Amino acid sequence: MWPRKSAQSLQERATVLAAEAEHSAKVRELSTHPDVVALQVERVRGQVNRLMWTGIVLGMAFCMTNVQEFGAEGAEEWSPGWWAAWLLDPMVSLVLIAVVLAEQTTSRWQLATPVWARRARWATLGATYAMNTWKAWGALDPGQILLHSVPPLVVFVATEAAPELRDRLTAAVKAAAADSGDGPVTVAEAAAAAGIAPAAATVVEAAEPQAGTVHEGSDAGTRVLPADGAGGGTRWEREDLLSAEREVRVEQVKDLIRGGLIPSVELTGSQVGAIFGQSPRTGRRDIEDAERELGMAQNESSDAQHRPAGMSPDSEHDSSSGGAGALVLVGPDRGVTLGVGA
Repeated sequence: MWPRKSAQSLQERATVLAAEAEHSAKVRELSTHPDVVALQVERVRGQVNRLMWTGIVLGMAFCMTNVQEFGAEGAEEWSPGWWAAWLLDPMVSLVLIAVVLAEQTTSRWQLATPVWARRARWATLGATYAMNTWKAWGALDPGQILLHSVPPLVVFVATEAAPELRDRLTAAVKAAAADSGDGPVTVAEAAAAAGIAPAAATVVEAAEPQAGTVHEGSDAGTRVLPADGAGGGTRWEREDLLSAEREVRVEQVKDLIRGGLIPSVELTGSQVGAIFGQSPRTGRRDIEDAERELGMAQNESSDAQHRPAGMSPDSEHDSSSGGAGALVLVGPDRGVTLGVGA
């Protein structure tokens, strides 16, 4: 009797555990779904924006009275000069807010802002800091210097950190999309998951054939570009792709530009950073290194055309060198891909 009851209890317990395991697996699958992750990231993004803007507004409000005192020094209270001094801080702050608002959108989509945007931000914050701490520095009072330095410095740090945080939040959504598949990936698939290029093959109308891009016997008017992973390209483990060394990343970027479908000026650091899990700044450096190395290779190729017959330099590879693996070339409209076999 007892052994039978014990066996029945174990069977019921096993059934319950199996049901709980199935439920847990379903919950985990849904919680790591790219759409769910994107929704969670957007909620965090909203919280980050609200907290950042609260700190920025409070910091600028604190600076306003100090700037007004600086601008109204020597003017009688309630005089026109005294009232005009209240316009000094808003004049500077509104320009700063305009730049930060623009960067809130550009960083959301991982787009680089013009260099003058950062210059305007630094200039307005520098002016605010100078007017806010002028009296304190004149009196050489450490306490007052610290008191009046903290708010503008907090605003400066917040405006510098906010775009990078929004950029990384967008990268988190793309990383979740890239991690939704199973097994190793090509750089092409990583680019597609990052939203830079579609995963399917695309037919490209070639307006003007380029040297080295059309093979003999092919149609010079139309080129069919293979899908991701085509051409026997090497596949990467996702962790290896995100931790690729600089030399490997530069070789991949060189293949992007060497394919002839995308000018280097249209390849952004944010795109390269999204593929390899790097910052936009690192992506821009990789592009610059690739452009520099390609420029040297093109000069050598130009010199080779003028050499006498029978003398030829070592041919340069057209695919990913150093075992870097297959790659997808992104078209100028980000709607064109080209598989380059290893």
